[in-house]
Amino acid sequence: MKHPRSWAPAAILCAAIFAALPTALRAQEEEPLPQTLITNVNVFDGYSESLQNGMNVLVEGNLIKTVSSSAISAPGATVIDGGGRTLMPGLIEAHSHLAIHGDLFQIRNDLNWMYLGAKSGAEATHMLMRGFTTARDAGGPTNGLRKVIDAGHVVGPRIYAAGPPVSQTGGHFDIRGLNEPNYYFLGVPDAKQFTEYAYLADGVPEVQKATREVFRKGSSHVKIMAGGGVATVYDPLDGLQFTPEEIRAIVVEAEKVGSYAMAHIYTPEAIRIALEAGVKSIDHGMLIDDKTMALLKEKDAFLVPSLAVGLFTPEELAFAWPTPETKAKGARIIAGMENEVILAKKHGVKIGFGTDFFGPTNDAFAMQSLEFEARAKYFTPIEILRQVTSTNAALVAMSGPMMNPYLSGPLGVIQEGAYADILIVDGNPLEDILLLGDPAKNLSVIMKDGVIYKNTLD
Repeated sequence: MKHPRSWAPAAILCAAIFAALPTALRAQEEEPLPQTLITNVNVFDGYSESLQNGMNVLVEGNLIKTVSSSAISAPGATVIDGGGRTLMPGLIEAHSHLAIHGDLFQIRNDLNWMYLGAKSGAEATHMLMRGFTTARDAGGPTNGLRKVIDAGHVVGPRIYAAGPPVSQTGGHFDIRGLNEPNYYFLGVPDAKQFTEYAYLADGVPEVQKATREVFRKGSSHVKIMAGGGVATVYDPLDGLQFTPEEIRAIVVEAEKVGSYAMAHIYTPEAIRIALEAGVKSIDHGMLIDDKTMALLKEKDAFLVPSLAVGLFTPEELAFAWPTPETKAKGARIIAGMENEVILAKKHGVKIGFGTDFFGPTNDAFAMQSLEFEARAKYFTPIEILRQVTSTNAALVAMSGPMMNPYLSGPLGVIQEGAYADILIVDGNPLEDILLLGDPAKNLSVIMKDGVIYKNTLD
């Protein structure tokens, strides 16, 4: 039989270890954050019409600590000599689809969920290497992708995820074939709702439940399919989707968690209904008219056109528009783009930078960089730079403190206290915006959250 006091030495040792823990933890907490000092750069801060020349930027941890024209003392910091290049905020994409890797029927029927997940991670890495350090995803199961990126398991941009878009039966994301039943009538679950590509909902109670589920999944905002679409066969482009009461119910659920609703939409009447219901982001909008653009300005909403599709014919976009019906609808929105931009500039609305490219190949996603070329036809370099940095930062910030996963500092700007999402560009994009359209050649440094993912200046 053991002596009753035989445990005493072990107990004394354990007590000593536990007593030492707070000191060890304090020492760990007091460890200095890693620093990166970037010298000799000309700074575009996200707003200004001219560069701040001869600047130095100190990054500490994941935030910008100092921006100064004077020398910065930072012993032990990693030093990058910018060599007179342009330093600017990381790019922000306002309409991505990182989880859509085929046309919508392929997503519904043919592609394995593991394939979709793995390819989403790969495309997220490619997007970051194009200089996009933040992406507002406009529909799909990207809440999981956001979590693995934030945990450091996958390299990619920050993601503001819409999660599953809310669509009516027969709406833009009702991607059933004609031989697939309506699951509501049969009482059978809809497979695409398990994979979170869309929630079908009809009537106020159903859209309320769907929106609540979107935010329960951790989404930053909610996307409403509020009008007809191009990439789907069975919904007319001019069709009105959801009633004003249904859209308002979705908006109210978003407002209850301090967030907002974005809407996929093209036509004037559908846009007016959405704006009157409180939608704050009108995405696409190529068929808008003057009266409706004036209302968009009055409601202080954002307009997010996707202009790079106008660089192609509908036939060249067959990976997304595979049928005669989708090609015909695509031709209509391409024809409406120039008028949309003219009206947006006339009324001075807030214009976000979004692309909307998706598809089965890496090339489809890489078309994202062509948006700079498409916008250069209509906007000055400073207008485009603001769209892709500070304007889009204001757009994603509408998610509010409850649903915004990135609250440590502002995005889209170079200023003290902002997130250290930084690009160094060979050349001056205020003079040549097309530099950003060739990231492999012209981006010397890509930093996100204080971590360097590309540096060709060593």
